[in-house]
Amino acid sequence: MKYIICAFIVGVISFPAQACSYFGSYVFQPTLERWEQHPGPKQLDENASGDYWEAVPLPVVSQMAINRASYNGKTSCGDTGDLTILVKLPSSSTYNLDEFGVYIQVIDGEMPDQIFPNIPIIDTTPETDEGFYSFTFGWLDHHPSEQAPLNLTIEVRFLTNDLRLGAATTIKIKQDDSY
Repeated sequence: MKYIICAFIVGVISFPAQACSYFGSYVFQPTLERWEQHPGPKQLDENASGDYWEAVPLPVVSQMAINRASYNGKTSCGDTGDLTILVKLPSSSTYNLDEFGVYIQVIDGEMPDQIFPNIPIIDTTPETDEGFYSFTFGWLDHHPSEQAPLNLTIEVRFLTNDLRLGAATTIKIKQDDSY
């Protein structure tokens, strides 16, 4: 009898629940095994210009979207902002994207909250056929009346399994007035 009453109460009082979740990356866990570098152009043809070994490539990074908090109360994520960026290998690279973690560091600008993790990451669902990682970063944002436009400069680097850090691509993340 008590189970019937409990089921009735849960059925009458229940309501749909919503949650706000940004699950777009995993922690990059290096194996610490020696990274297998690919031959560079000089190794394939001694008359060619270039390096003997292909270096850790420079990431190609693009900003996809910035969404700021609306606080309109109609969504569970109304108090969060989010930023989506794409990271891919240069077309000249012979490596696969899954050979690298991605490390992002803010070098200039003020964040409304901690946006980027302080650890290297990989995409949860890498679009390896398409050749890019898509990262969405969420943060607890200010009320729209207190929001300052985002104006950040970030460095994005690839990291190998044996912890070799590649050169950085610098990108400006700028929110225009249309948001």
